[in-house]
Amino acid sequence: MQFQSTLITIILFLTIQNALAVDDIFSDEKLGFPDTCETGHVTGDWKECASRLSTLIWDAHTWYDNQPISICKIKCSRVLKGHVSKFKWVWDAKFQCEEKAPGIIGKARGFKTRREAMQSAISQTIEQAIMNDKLTANDFKCLFTQ
Repeated sequence: MQFQSTLITIILFLTIQNALAVDDIFSDEKLGFPDTCETGHVTGDWKECASRLSTLIWDAHTWYDNQPISICKIKCSRVLKGHVSKFKWVWDAKFQCEEKAPGIIGKARGFKTRREAMQSAISQTIEQAIMNDKLTANDFKCLFTQ
């Protein structure tokens, strides 16, 4: 009986310790930009930062229609369409934030999944907007505090 009680205590302790460690891993990124965005400031290469931000944007929103979307108070529009191309179902996407980054439209064609298509279009928009001084990585800080 004593052995079982000790074993249960150890398992409970390890479970709590593991949960706290996992929480620490995720909370660090929520408090600040990922390393890829900090590197972008230094190198001027925003591709990885834009990719990470596009993942966060995808995860934070629903993508069932072509409605306007607000990301950190930035109004954007999205179009996501599936169709048959060369006997395969593929997805195309467009993403733009006309108010803050006029003329910049991210486009993705022929992707296997909705997610891949839209994330590619979002990444293109963010990367081009940052490189053209229309947006900054700081404009997306709200993604890290949700």
